[in-house]
Amino acid sequence: MFQQSQPLLPEDDGVLSGTPTPDNLIQLGASLAAASAQILIGAEPDSAFSGAAAGILAGACAAAGSSAVLVPCATLPELSAASIAADLPLLVHLAEHRLRVFAKGMLPLTAAWQTLLCDQPQAEWCAPSQYGEVLNGSGLTSLFSARIRERLPDSFPVLPEITTGSAPLYRKMAQLLRGGRGQLLTIQLSSDGRKLALYHTDCGWIFHEKVLLLVCQQYFVQGKDVALPYWMPRAAEDMARKYGRNVLRYASCSDGTDNIARTLALAQGFTLDAAILCAEFLRLLSEHRMSLKEWLRCLPPCHTVHRIVRLDAQGGNSLQTWQANVNAAQTAEGYFAEDARGRVLVRPSRTGKTAALFAEADSIETASELAGDICARLGDG
Repeated sequence: MFQQSQPLLPEDDGVLSGTPTPDNLIQLGASLAAASAQILIGAEPDSAFSGAAAGILAGACAAAGSSAVLVPCATLPELSAASIAADLPLLVHLAEHRLRVFAKGMLPLTAAWQTLLCDQPQAEWCAPSQYGEVLNGSGLTSLFSARIRERLPDSFPVLPEITTGSAPLYRKMAQLLRGGRGQLLTIQLSSDGRKLALYHTDCGWIFHEKVLLLVCQQYFVQGKDVALPYWMPRAAEDMARKYGRNVLRYASCSDGTDNIARTLALAQGFTLDAAILCAEFLRLLSEHRMSLKEWLRCLPPCHTVHRIVRLDAQGGNSLQTWQANVNAAQTAEGYFAEDARGRVLVRPSRTGKTAALFAEADSIETASELAGDICARLGDG
């Protein structure tokens, strides 16, 4: 069973994470088998501990009657590409002393899956005659490179410089991003390969949300709708209306009503995988022949602040009071409100002790002021 001190808990984006102890791995294997007949399990390269833990987890899944596809050495983006190609609904990635659970393609887990994986009380193994199996998925890692190459242009008008905290991801991306020329563009990938930031001497830093908005803007120009997570700025909707297009939103704890948005997010890929976002950015930069500075001018003014709020001793009471006072609308992701200053999304945690806050305004100063005001109202001021 899970130890009380080391539960599997949702992160801000609806992904489950925890510490891979033997008890945790056995329990998680049973929970995963209850959730799906097929699970993809991968271990970060260059980590003996992760590889051993992944093997234990795969065995536990099989003992509980499921089929586990084991990829002994894979970065999270490689595992994501494999889950899409092999149509595997759940994936687990182990890196050092941490495991994370996603839906296919690094989509957030549904609410039903989160409840099942967090709250199942004990492991239940099948009789040996009903065991599942552990399959070798090593060959699936090559699918990531193919997926990126099909989106990249033959050449691009910048000279990419890759930075990331993951040595395996650095090696892969440095190999893929060749053929550029022109001014230096620093491409900074988070170590898990899910977030992207850019630095260009003409524009300074362009952080993840703005890179996403740049790609969305060109999708709208090309007559396409986009799927975005709830936490992305509502400026995307403003921009979509300008081009007669739509934004579909998917939740970090889906109740099943956002399936169209989740399907589109998987097909587009750029909101889930920073390598795909990078490839789409470079493709669009090459195609529309604008400078990056000119492209940024196409975006509406939008600055965001993200905070984790500790709710006061009254727990959800302060949140309910704030919701009533500002007439906040309840969405699949939490409470959404807007006024003359900007927009805000407040997403309570499963425990009710904290909430994720996303404030959006025309300037960073106003977004910070808005976030600070709401933090004070919710007990974290």
